Amino acid sequence: MTISYPQKSSGMTLLEVVLALAVFSIAALALVGTMNQIADAATESQTILEIEQTLESLIDEYGKMPQMRNLEEDIKPGSDGVAYRVKVEQVKDLRNQDGQFLQDMFRIQAFARWDDGGGVIELEADSMRYAGAFLPIN
Repeated sequence: MTISYPQKSSGMTLLEVVLALAVFSIAALALVGTMNQIADAATESQTILEIEQTLESLIDEYGKMPQMRNLEEDIKPGSDGVAYRVKVEQVKDLRNQDGQFLQDMFRIQAFARWDDGGGVIELEADSMRYAGAFLPIN
C-alpha cells in the first residue's frame, strides 16, 4: 500500500501576499509619520532662528541710538504674525568689580510674541549698552 501526500506549491498564497502588504503598509505609514514630524520640527526651528535674529537686530538698532533714553515701543505683527516689543531703561546702581558705579548704562530688552497654533510663544533677548558708545566723533 502506498500513501501519497499532496504536493506543496512553491509559490506564495494569497494570504501570505496580503500579510506581506499589510506589514509593508504599516512600516511605510510609520516612516511617513516620522518624516512629517521631522519636517515640522525643522520648520519650527527655522522660525525660531529667524525670530532670534530679529531680536538681535532690534537690540543692535536701539543700542546704537545716539541719544539713549528710557522708552518702550511696540512693533505690530507683520506677515509672519510675530509682534515685537522693545524696552530701553537706564540701569541705576550698577557697579563694576572694583565697586565703582557705572554711569549711563542702559538695558535693552527685546520681546517676541506669536501664536503657533498650539498656544502663544514668547522669546526674550537683552543686552547692556553704554550710552556714549555710539556718539559721533567731532
